[in-house]
Amino acid sequence: MGAPERLTGVGPATVRLARIGAAVFSVGMAAFAAVPLLEALGRFPGARGAVAVLLITGLTGCYLWLGVRAVLHRSARRDLFVLATMTVLAVAMPFAAGYSWLSIGFMLPFAYAITLRGWRAWTGFFAAHVLNAVLSIGHDVNWVLFSSLQNTLTAGALAGLTIFATLLGELQRTREELARLAITEERLRFARELHDVLGHNLSVIAMRTELSMRIPASQVKRLHGELAEIHDIARRSLHDVRAVVKGYREMSLERELSGVRKVLETAGVRCDFADLPATLSPDVRVALAWAVREAATNLLRHSDATVCLLHVDTEGDRVLVTVANDGVRENDAVKSRDNVGGSGLAGLDERLTQVGGSCGRHIEDGWFTLSLDVPGRPMAATLTSATGDRK
Repeated sequence: MGAPERLTGVGPATVRLARIGAAVFSVGMAAFAAVPLLEALGRFPGARGAVAVLLITGLTGCYLWLGVRAVLHRSARRDLFVLATMTVLAVAMPFAAGYSWLSIGFMLPFAYAITLRGWRAWTGFFAAHVLNAVLSIGHDVNWVLFSSLQNTLTAGALAGLTIFATLLGELQRTREELARLAITEERLRFARELHDVLGHNLSVIAMRTELSMRIPASQVKRLHGELAEIHDIARRSLHDVRAVVKGYREMSLERELSGVRKVLETAGVRCDFADLPATLSPDVRVALAWAVREAATNLLRHSDATVCLLHVDTEGDRVLVTVANDGVRENDAVKSRDNVGGSGLAGLDERLTQVGGSCGRHIEDGWFTLSLDVPGRPMAATLTSATGDRK
C-alpha cells in the first residue's frame, strides 16, 4: 500500500495517535536536561550553579511550551516572545553551565522549526545550529562535532514528527470541511432548481394579486379575470414543482454510485462497492440510488467512518444490498433511527415499499449497516411510482 492509500484512511483516531506520539517524544527528550543540571550542581556550587540551573530550567520550559502548543496546533503571537526568550537563554547557557549544555542543543533549532513558518523556519533551524557551534568554540572538537550531529538529527526528527502530526490534523479538518461543502452544494443545487422554476411565477402571482386588490368592487368581471389568471399561474407552478421533484428523484444508480464514491473518498473514506445485478427494474434502481445517497449523507453527517462497504447477495428473485460504515457514533445513530420525513433514513422505507422492497438498519461493534431487500427482477404487478402524481 502506497502513501496516498494510507493517507486516505486517516481519521480522528490516527490524528490523535500522531499527536500523542509527537508529544510523548518531545516531552521525553526533555529528560536530557538532567545532564547539564547534574553537572551544574556538581561542578559549580554557589551563585554560578544557581544561575545555571535557572537557565537550564527556563530553556527546557520554553522548549516544552512551544513543543506542546505546536502539537496541539495552538499557535499565538506570544510564542514569538517565548522563542526570543529561549534564544537569550541559549546564548547565556555556555557561560554558566559546563560543556555538557550541548546535550540539549537540539531544543533551540527545534523551537525555530515549529514556531516559524516557511523559509523563516528553515533559516532559524540552521541558524540555531550555527549559533550552537559558535558558542562551543574552546571545547573539545570531537565532542562538539558529535554533539552537533546528534542535535541536528534529534531536532530534525522532533520537528518532523510534530509537523507531521499538525499536517494530519489539517488534513482531517480539510476533509471534514469538504464533506460539509459536498452536502451543502447538493442542497443548494436543489434549491437553485426550485428557485429557477418558482421565482418568476411567484413574482407574477404577487404582482397580479397586488393589482387585483386595487380593482374597484364594481368591476367584478375584471376581478374574476385577474383571479383566473392567478389561478392558472398557480396550477402551472404546482405542475413545475412536481416536474422538478420528479426529475430530482429519477436518478441514475450508476451515476449516483460514482458520485458517492468520489465524495466519500474526498472525505477520506475508503470505498469498496460490489457490482449490482443488471436485472434490476428502473424503479428499483431509482430507489437504490436514493438509498445510496441517503446512506452516504448519513455517513458524512453522523460518523467518523474510514471505510464504506457495499455488499450484494442474491437469493432467488430477491437481492439484498447492504451499505455499512465503521465510524458510527451512538448518539447520532439513535437520532438517525428516530428521524422522520421523506428525506431521512425513515423515508427510504416508503420508497422501497412502493417498489416491493424493505429497509432495515442496525448497529454492531461500531458498524452501522443499512440493509436493503429489493426484487431482483421486474415485478409482474404494476407498482405505483414514488414519483407519480396522485389524482
